[in-house]
Amino acid sequence: MLAKLRALSSETLIYGVSTVMGRLLTFLLTPLYTNYVSPAELGDTAYLYTLIAFVNVVYSCGFDSAFFKFFHTSSENKTNQNPHEYNRSVFVHSLFGIVLIAGAVTVLLLLFSSNVASILRLSVVEVGGMLVMYSALIAFFDALTLIPYAALRMEQRAKRFAMTKFAVILLNVSANIVCVVWLQMGIRGIFLAGLLSAFAGVLLLVPEFVRYLLRSGIRLDGALFGELWRFGLPTVPAAFSAMMLQVIDRPIIKFFLGSSVLGIYQANYRLGIPMMMMVTVFEYAWKPFYLREYAAASKRTIKQRRAFHVLLAQVLTYFTAACCCVFLLSSLCMEYVVRLPFVGGRFVNPVYWSGLGLVPIVLGAYYFNGMFTHFAASVYIRKRTKYLPLISGISALSNIALNIALIPVLGIQGAAWATLGAYMVSAAGMFALTRRIYPVRYQWKSLAGLIVSALAIFFLAQSSTETLSLETSFFVRCAWIAAYPLVVLALGIVPSISRPTKR
Repeated sequence: MLAKLRALSSETLIYGVSTVMGRLLTFLLTPLYTNYVSPAELGDTAYLYTLIAFVNVVYSCGFDSAFFKFFHTSSENKTNQNPHEYNRSVFVHSLFGIVLIAGAVTVLLLLFSSNVASILRLSVVEVGGMLVMYSALIAFFDALTLIPYAALRMEQRAKRFAMTKFAVILLNVSANIVCVVWLQMGIRGIFLAGLLSAFAGVLLLVPEFVRYLLRSGIRLDGALFGELWRFGLPTVPAAFSAMMLQVIDRPIIKFFLGSSVLGIYQANYRLGIPMMMMVTVFEYAWKPFYLREYAAASKRTIKQRRAFHVLLAQVLTYFTAACCCVFLLSSLCMEYVVRLPFVGGRFVNPVYWSGLGLVPIVLGAYYFNGMFTHFAASVYIRKRTKYLPLISGISALSNIALNIALIPVLGIQGAAWATLGAYMVSAAGMFALTRRIYPVRYQWKSLAGLIVSALAIFFLAQSSTETLSLETSFFVRCAWIAAYPLVVLALGIVPSISRPTKR
């Protein structure tokens, strides 16, 4: 059992290195922006990038999902072509569908950019039309890379995939430094940097385009295109629901509170990145880990199959313990991190410090997203993925309802609580399904003990340092954080991982 948990930890590290490095680089843009653009401009940036995320769903129209489905399986059963030629055909037809839809929408957005900017009520009125044009092109170039990136994943060319992604992020950060810091272009510089890096992403994937497109023998096949369309289109509502769960709070905040308040919310929401990265790298490793372990356990004795159930429960317990440590470190130390020197002033400009109270709530929201990811193991083990759109849809609708109800009353705090509530709904929905299709006896006492202990130390650390100086309070809070694992060990909250726990 211990060896398997160690294997999961090592895989998490392997899968997560490129992702963490890329996310860290992207995250550094947020403190950079707080020192060089106004809250209103940062709010408009968050608003437009939220819309870009939804436009990307429209542009893909499910063809990327269809590509994954058809790339390997259909070539053997539904065609007389050899697998390589068939996969090339799937690539061409999937890309054709995206180019057709994305191209048409992009042309319309470019032609009516000023009208769209007026409808969106951007605070930067004088450059609104230009920002809409940049946004449309960013989404278009991003759409062009969907199928080549999918091909790299299906070909198991992980290094090429990761290096290309990282290069685009590095270029984006560099372009932001030039445009925003050096040239002082403000919000125009942010979107110009985004456009340059998106276009560079297409150029970096030219070898993939050449490999699949610039060979003879591919003709448009209406039947294949129809199959791809019919498979991909039903996935769009689920993709929209997932996107609403993640970012729908931004346009609602802008509607109720304006761009400046949205800018403050965005800057502080991004400070929850430690927990977000924790959940992201766990997700990268978790799915292949549990599928592999389940396949091995299903071929063995009843005792070994039961051990797999215990393994699932213990992974959640130790994931929760790690998340509690991240929560305490991030929530109790962020007040000092934002004061550190950075390019242009402080790590986060003091104008944005009024939103620091959002950080603990956002950290909690990411944790429940991690619980959702863990519970989803049962869905994939039992092959009941048809329920995922329903759970995502319910969670997205709850997020919208909670935001509309809480933002007018609590402001941006209401938006953060709405996000936490929506992720709790998604985790609860997935757990309810788990109990029905693949029940696991989770270690609820341990989970509750870990969370309650972390929250108790959080509130004690805050209350005991309210009247202290900044330097003294930092050391006192560090002492409280160090006390957490000692409390957990002293109370015996976490069971041994060497053997199943007794019930």
